[in-house]
Amino acid sequence: MHSPLPATSGSSDDFPIYRYSEALLLLSESLNEQGRPSEALIPLNRVRARAGLDPITETNQSSLRKLIFHERRVELAFENHRWEDLLREGDAVNIINTVGKKIKADAPYTPAGAYNIDDHNLLFPIPQTDLDLNSLLFQNPGY
Repeated sequence: MHSPLPATSGSSDDFPIYRYSEALLLLSESLNEQGRPSEALIPLNRVRARAGLDPITETNQSSLRKLIFHERRVELAFENHRWEDLLREGDAVNIINTVGKKIKADAPYTPAGAYNIDDHNLLFPIPQTDLDLNSLLFQNPGY
């Protein structure tokens, strides 16, 4: 647990950075990406068993990848892991833009460029001071 605020702030709320279930889901994901989907089911189903859910038996790598990302989405909801998952999944631009269209439809006062990203937004710009210090660095595309 990490206490985000100093004790003088009047808050002692802690929030989880990593939980054991996330470690198991990361293990499951990495085993699946290594082409070992049968082994990937073991940590995945440990998380599901703890939640009282039926085990998954899918061993097709592509299908299992989708199931693992879905499990991460529901198991780790509101724990600030979704963005990194979307990046690894390769679907960040599509998801953000799709959700953005829905938000804009409900909130017409939303600025025109809000909730609209393209591939260059998936990387941060490299600070100019770092580029100046190292001639081998190149700015990320789009910046």
